[in-house]
Amino acid sequence: MRAVLDVGTNSVRLLVAKVSRGRVEPVTKEVRVTRLGEGVDIKKSLDSKAMDRTLAALQELSSLIPPGVPTKIFATSAVRDASNREEFARLIKEQLGISLQIISGSREAELSFLGAVSALHGLGLPEPIAVVDIGGGSTEIYTGTSQGELLGGCSMQVGAVRLLERHPHLDADLDSQIQALLAPGVRGNLRFSPQTLVAVGGTASSLAAIIQDLDEYSDSKVAGFVYSLSELADCYGKLGRLSLEERRQIPSLQAGREDIIIYGAAILLQLVTMMGFPQIYTCTSSVLHGALIVG
Repeated sequence: MRAVLDVGTNSVRLLVAKVSRGRVEPVTKEVRVTRLGEGVDIKKSLDSKAMDRTLAALQELSSLIPPGVPTKIFATSAVRDASNREEFARLIKEQLGISLQIISGSREAELSFLGAVSALHGLGLPEPIAVVDIGGGSTEIYTGTSQGELLGGCSMQVGAVRLLERHPHLDADLDSQIQALLAPGVRGNLRFSPQTLVAVGGTASSLAAIIQDLDEYSDSKVAGFVYSLSELADCYGKLGRLSLEERRQIPSLQAGREDIIIYGAAILLQLVTMMGFPQIYTCTSSVLHGALIVG
């Protein structure tokens, strides 16, 4: 078995799994919303309270890892954008005894792709496959084959937490700004002529659960679920008409996502539209799985 901790902009995630021949069999999956990236877009530094929340969550999740299981920990957008990232890495080393790896946006895109295709292999999806991962601080798109051949992709500075802080009132120019931020990455991936679009991460999984009107979130009901561009647009419209409190009452939506889910949906809707896909395939294997596969 191996374990990996992902320190993201909005949440901290743990995956303990058995890994064999490029396949990942989850044993333990947990997530805690800590909003580490709060204010990073403006201040370019991690807030002390946000670091404390995240360190507490990491301590809790680390206690769930069986003794002796090799563990790695990596951080993404919020930490790599922060001027005090080395201080945060030092605190993690002191408190958890593990060295934090701060991965680049391009590496995050590759790992998300590898994690997704590890679960898609053998399904016969039309290729090449483009994998999109919408996070709190950034969005990754990567295109390749189900055999794990990497064609190309990128990371873009547009994420759900970042947009919430820039556009707290869903102003009229939100969509055009998202389009401008996504355009280079979309163009770069379209040159590989992807035939299937796969979405991973919290935004895609949450939307899949909401569209299905699940009584509670379920990986088994989300993995492999396909929803259309029109269903996504309808869901985005409905979420936009709900108050924050009404979004909190959505049974399948994880607490802590009610304020950012509308922004994640806006990013995904614009991306799918710009790439010209009529539907989205949902996958619950992502960057955590990719990190375990590469060792």
